[in-house]
Amino acid sequence: MIDETIRGGVAVGGTNLWVLFFAILIASIGLNVNSTAVIIGAMLISPLMGPIVGIGYGAGVKDAALIRLAARNLAIFVAISLATATVYFLLTPLRDAQSELLARTSPNLWDVLIAFFGGAVGMIGATRRYISNVVPGVAIATALMPPLCTAGYGLATGNMAYFGGAFYLFTINSVFIAFASLVVVKMVRLPARGALDGAARQRARLGIAVVVLATAVPSAFLAYDLVKQKVFEQHLQRAVQAIDRNANYLLLGRELDLAGRRVSLTLGGDAPVEQVIQEVRTELSVAGYSDVDVVVRKVGTEKFDVTQLKQELQQQVFSNTLEQLQGSQKQVQRLEKELASLQAGNEDHRRLLKEISAQYPEAVSLTVSQGSRMEARRPEALPVLVVTAVVNRPIAPRNRTRLLAWLKARYDGQDVELVITDGRTSAPNRR
Repeated sequence: MIDETIRGGVAVGGTNLWVLFFAILIASIGLNVNSTAVIIGAMLISPLMGPIVGIGYGAGVKDAALIRLAARNLAIFVAISLATATVYFLLTPLRDAQSELLARTSPNLWDVLIAFFGGAVGMIGATRRYISNVVPGVAIATALMPPLCTAGYGLATGNMAYFGGAFYLFTINSVFIAFASLVVVKMVRLPARGALDGAARQRARLGIAVVVLATAVPSAFLAYDLVKQKVFEQHLQRAVQAIDRNANYLLLGRELDLAGRRVSLTLGGDAPVEQVIQEVRTELSVAGYSDVDVVVRKVGTEKFDVTQLKQELQQQVFSNTLEQLQGSQKQVQRLEKELASLQAGNEDHRRLLKEISAQYPEAVSLTVSQGSRMEARRPEALPVLVVTAVVNRPIAPRNRTRLLAWLKARYDGQDVELVITDGRTSAPNRR
């Protein structure tokens, strides 16, 4: 059962190729318009997971033929995906890189962990007999399709940095999903489908180790750089907090260049540049960043009360929030009035049914609705109240006329149309 399922996912057939083609288009559109929901949908329908799991499974059960087949099919899938995404981004008029696309250009060690644990969970789910939500969850977590689309965007725009980062993320996901599948196969001791002698086994283990390490080591360096940047940003935030609290000037902006060890601050007001530079350098030196170049730019030299300016900004924010709240309250009141009107109308309709049933016991149900009547000689529509009564036996014509007159009197001269429907035949009789 497990073997058949995995081999079925490895196969390249007409259905899988069409699904892949449309999935890559959906993912490309989602990245292009920055829609997370669309991207998740493409992840769920993508068939890319099958060959990757097949490689890990084949390595675990010593099936060299399956490994070759899965690797070949994965290469076909990747080629089709890159070609489709590249063509899409060459044709689309939306050329800017959105946040969802940029998020796939900077992989790190955490992506390795996500891919490994996601692949392990997916393989464990494949060994279970019951159906669960494991496979959709793994497809979303490991995200194979969006990096390939981003790589296609890099090719279409000539941005090799985007292409390299995105394709490296796809490589991380593929290698560690396959590696996790191999580990799980060994853990659950699935039966071997082939045999390897001692030398071949050693070569296979060495090859797997080299591929895993070659994929993981660069991500560790990228993760280290990311952590350094986040720590530096935290220390910088503490360094500029004292400046932001100063009443003599206003912090308008800051730029951080970690690689160049440079911090640029933009201040408004009568700011003593050298004093500010010295304060920031002192704070960063205490945190261990003594070689940072601090640059301060001033916008305007006129003196003004920054405390008052901040208070005015806060007051403006408060006023805008208050206006929005008042608008929401008015909308709630309007909806409450409409609800009360509907409830009152329902109560009136219940009383109307009781009054009609008291006079005409054959009436079993009632529908009251506001409509309009169009006439050939009049260009405008005429409002009309339509009362539909369902009866279990016919009402005499004179009683219909009397009932219609009573309804018009009850509704104060409104234009009323009475429709009587025989509940036994559902044939309406209009008056």
